[in-house]
Amino acid sequence: MLGALLREKKILVCVGPGGAGKTTISAAIGARAARAGRRTLVATIDPAPRLADALGIAGLGGEPRAVPAAACRALGVDAAEGAERLYAVRLDTERTFARLVDGQVTDPEMRRRIYDNTIYRQITTTLTGSQEYAATLALHDFVAEGGFDLVILDTPPTANALDFLDAPARIRAAVSSPAIKWFARPDDRRRFSFQRLRAGGALVMRRLAKLLGSAFLDDLGAFLVDFQGVLGGFLARADAIDRLLRGADVAFLLVLAPAVAAVDEALYFHARLREAGIPLGGFIANRVQPAPGLDDAAAIGAALRDDPAFAGLSGETISDAAGRLGPVARAFGTLRASERRELGRLGERAPGITITEIPLLDHDVDNLAELRLVGDALDGGPPTAP
Repeated sequence: MLGALLREKKILVCVGPGGAGKTTISAAIGARAARAGRRTLVATIDPAPRLADALGIAGLGGEPRAVPAAACRALGVDAAEGAERLYAVRLDTERTFARLVDGQVTDPEMRRRIYDNTIYRQITTTLTGSQEYAATLALHDFVAEGGFDLVILDTPPTANALDFLDAPARIRAAVSSPAIKWFARPDDRRRFSFQRLRAGGALVMRRLAKLLGSAFLDDLGAFLVDFQGVLGGFLARADAIDRLLRGADVAFLLVLAPAVAAVDEALYFHARLREAGIPLGGFIANRVQPAPGLDDAAAIGAALRDDPAFAGLSGETISDAAGRLGPVARAFGTLRASERRELGRLGERAPGITITEIPLLDHDVDNLAELRLVGDALDGGPPTAP
């Protein structure tokens, strides 16, 4: 199923809560698509440099960069000079918003006032959904430019996957709210009209000015006046992003842990997507426990005695080790059984949606060889050493 998505889609959006492994999965999917011959861009807004580390790119920045040929070869990608197939970019929230402002405001002085405005900086850096909205803005631009066969978006780390889905609507609601429209109709179009602060509903604003200082109202007024020409651009782009995400060329992949809370959230996200008419391409269960081995102390002891690597150990030491390993193995077996139950529940509640399992490796993926192991697992087969 995932192979079909890699061949047919133009956009894959990896969503999921922070810590689920989206960055690693995005990089592995990108390498897999490039291996199949598609010119692929992996885009992340994650402030941590994990994607650059995973792909062997130092100093990943705001412009797409080709993954070095040596790294591509390690990933099984044929990337001869002049025929690069795998690219990566680290999205910059501030820069992404600035591109939208630059496209709407031609006056350099007005652009400077907007960028220097405290209210603008708060909206584009700390407002809930700003990172997610910036990611959708960048995604829209990369697709519109048409330089890649496939764009894979590693969405920002959030408390839950719905933050990304709701971001465009949240920004649209914020910039088109009646409050902003009310304050943004000054009598003098060149400056904010404090006459409105003397209106019946302005008592809260006057008290707010006493609390925060008149500079706050100055910044608010300047922002609302200067930003009028940009509000329409924000709304238009939010609508364009909404249409893009609902298109037939897009598929969402939900990365999750095989645990109760994560499966509950995955099912809710699936229902929300279905209500919105947006297709879910599949679930990717990351870090799935492998099947346990021996859990009986006697059997473990016999296996240790038969292994030449432990030939120098005394029988007492081996027996002690086997007695300690037995309970640990049984605990992992219990965890494995719990994960199988949750993945079974996910399959029953979301029939027809493929669940791809990525096995738990010995440690976090931090090199190309292990990234390729994850890519092999995405193909549906067991990981194999490159």
